[in-house]
Amino acid sequence: MGRRGWFAVLLIIGLSVLGWGAVRLALLSWNSVVEYRSPYLKSELPPPPTTPPLTDRVVLVVIDGLRRDTAKAAMPTLQQLAAQGARYIVRVGEPSLSYPGWTVIGSGAWQGLSGVTTNWFKGPVPVDSIFREAQAAGARPIGVGTGGWQELFGPWFEQLEVPDVPVPAPEEVDRLDEAILERGLTLLRNPAARLVLVYFAGPDEYGHAFGGASLAYQENVRRTDDRLARLVAALDLSRTTLVVTTDHGHIDTGGHGGWEPIVKEVPLVMVGKGIRAGVEGQGTQADIAPTIAALLGIPIPVHAMGRPLLEALEGPPEALDAIARASAQQRAQLVHRIEQTLGHPLTSFSEVRGAADLPVFDREVTRALDRAYGERLMQDRLGRSPLALLGLALIALLTALLFRPPYRGVVLVGLVVFIGIVWGLYFGRGYRWSLSVFNTEAQIEAFFMARIIDALLGLAGVAFLIGIWKGRRWGEAFEGILRAYGGIALAFAFQVLLFYWAYGVSFPWGLPDLGWGFKYYLDLLTLSAFWLDLPGLPAPLGLPTALILPALGAAVGAGGWAVLRRLRLA
Repeated sequence: MGRRGWFAVLLIIGLSVLGWGAVRLALLSWNSVVEYRSPYLKSELPPPPTTPPLTDRVVLVVIDGLRRDTAKAAMPTLQQLAAQGARYIVRVGEPSLSYPGWTVIGSGAWQGLSGVTTNWFKGPVPVDSIFREAQAAGARPIGVGTGGWQELFGPWFEQLEVPDVPVPAPEEVDRLDEAILERGLTLLRNPAARLVLVYFAGPDEYGHAFGGASLAYQENVRRTDDRLARLVAALDLSRTTLVVTTDHGHIDTGGHGGWEPIVKEVPLVMVGKGIRAGVEGQGTQADIAPTIAALLGIPIPVHAMGRPLLEALEGPPEALDAIARASAQQRAQLVHRIEQTLGHPLTSFSEVRGAADLPVFDREVTRALDRAYGERLMQDRLGRSPLALLGLALIALLTALLFRPPYRGVVLVGLVVFIGIVWGLYFGRGYRWSLSVFNTEAQIEAFFMARIIDALLGLAGVAFLIGIWKGRRWGEAFEGILRAYGGIALAFAFQVLLFYWAYGVSFPWGLPDLGWGFKYYLDLLTLSAFWLDLPGLPAPLGLPTALILPALGAAVGAGGWAVLRRLRLA
């Protein structure tokens, strides 16, 4: 076997090993997000002090999957309440899924702190919450919702009802929401319960089934607004505070989980006792729990990363000053815990004597967290830099070997054709690099398999194109296809290497940028097409597409040229 033969053998082995390792690396990184466990919860934090209550009761209404534009257009009751009280657009965290969103609403802790990153989380939540603090303070939290709320927060409710209403089709989720409304109206008759949760599921189900821009979704939101009106009619807003929000929005075609503004920017409306009228602003989903705690006068959850929305609260100045001091104490302790865990020096914060001092403190907290996370990230990147540089040098060396004449044009054409096929199929279906492309969790496995099939189609297209182009000689065509495959592999390996340098492949102290992380995962799935694991075979065995497709492409090209020669002779 000559030098070219050995080069081809080594290239086939290298591509197969790369494909075999890519799928395993993808699983490692995926599981690192799904099974992420926060390092910041190893010991308890002391609770902040109680503060004077601003209301007798808080009723928290969570409307799952409510888009802000549809809420404005299709919910006249909600808009009337907003005009009487305070309205905000709040930013949610990522992944923008239901369990993580409910956890943020109830605790004020972002996903990277709580460890609740997906809807597969098995509760109860490991962070403090308004339900836990309300229970400890004798506020007797009660509510009605679905099994997920029981999973996450069940131990801290005095009574949490889950209606036994089967939902065989999305159109019939209205039966569930009607049952939830009736149970909620019954629970409101309990005068001893100072914190009441009412959860409506309909808009999310309709968003998934018909799309967030569909008429069916809008009509369900209208019906949800009617239910809200019936709930409001049972409230005495001179003694009760109503808080209405959602966990996330929906993209037009249905789905959430990603970074899209229509998914991550959601409405928050507060009205009733303790709320100033005419307040409008922006905040975060993590602000909801501290604000509810301040309204009730219970300790702010110790893991809350948000702030109480003091500008929307109405009460004696001394009560608002006490809330500001309690929030500063709680967040200073939490930030110091995060800094200590990340190995960052503890920040000295300005003293907060009253509400007027809190905005300065809020900015200091933001800067302290940005510094702590940013410096730890750069420290980790420096630690990964030697291996990343070694990988970059290897990619450069292999690129030089692959792009040697007379195959330079073949490799470039193969790379362009492959990217055109794979990304054309992906973006042509309206997808983005976002978790929101999963309209339902049941689609995840099929979606990932479809990306591998797209990659196989791209590899087959490159093989047959180059096979026909260089098909006069089987060996030349075979080597050209292999070299093109090598160029494709190096291009995607380079992108994987960049993500590795930026965030690593597992995530022990925080979540990576999930938009970039999603593309990283797709890049690994693309590389896995060079070696397909087949069901029923032992792990090392699979389909070596890095050998089979080039051979087929070269054979088709050679056969085509042979037919042409015979036709010319004839």
